[in-house]
Amino acid sequence: MSRLLFFLLLIAVLALGAHLWLSSQAEVPDFAAREKNRDAIRIVAVTPPGDAAKRAEQARRAMQSLAGAACVEFSGIAAADAARAHEAFASLQLGDRLTERRVEEITRHWVYIPATRDRRAAETMVADLRRRGLNDVSLRPDNAISLGVFSTEDAARRFLASVEAKGVRGAEEGPFTRDLRELVMLVREPDTELVSRLTLLQRDYPNAQLRAVPCP
Repeated sequence: MSRLLFFLLLIAVLALGAHLWLSSQAEVPDFAAREKNRDAIRIVAVTPPGDAAKRAEQARRAMQSLAGAACVEFSGIAAADAARAHEAFASLQLGDRLTERRVEEITRHWVYIPATRDRRAAETMVADLRRRGLNDVSLRPDNAISLGVFSTEDAARRFLASVEAKGVRGAEEGPFTRDLRELVMLVREPDTELVSRLTLLQRDYPNAQLRAVPCP
């Protein structure tokens, strides 16, 4: 009888030990099972400590120079970055405290005869110009007459001189196409937090500059 009790107690102890061991194994998280695309992970860039310290110092100086400014100008936003900049500034929710200014450059020039009110008179003039050998003449919706479009101002002026030599009067040279070169954002009454956010935002635009300016 005592031998039977001994074996029953031994079995119970072994069963309890096995249970405790299995429980301890279940509590250990299997982090390897959670990994996904482990081999696809790559470190793309590491900022050297010296560069990081330099950037931090530049940001600190920029914030100091802008502290208390009535208006801050954020300039140098390239045309290619205009859409992205619009989204970034919209997220700041500045309302009427934000003013945008477009800096444009003339990319095409034209020689033309200014618009007149009389469409029929403009059509008669077009016919006369073609009789004089100007075949690329076109009548625009506002009744202005285009004699030619050129990539440079110098080429447009030379063509104007040749047109006048043919007896054409009233022709002029001027800008035809203006393309965006950069955006300039003006922020009124920025507080310390907003200046900090603008300083961080500046890093996303390679040629951007921040400076305190008088409010218009």
